[in-house]
Amino acid sequence: MNGNWGHVAAGVLMVVVGAVLYFVFHDVETPVVGLRQVGVVVGVIGVLELLAVAWRARAGARASRR
Repeated sequence: MNGNWGHVAAGVLMVVVGAVLYFVFHDVETPVVGLRQVGVVVGVIGVLELLAVAWRARAGARASRR
């Protein structure tokens, strides 16, 4: 598996896990933080990972054209 595809898979997995935590465990509270808030954080990190992969792929394609 190419390195970029591994990062894409990790980003998608984090977004899916974040959505599951947000929508399924919305009433579950732990002593420190609610699982709904954890879902938001994990989902945002997943989106940032996908954006970083897209940015690197675009920069790599631009560099190879020169």
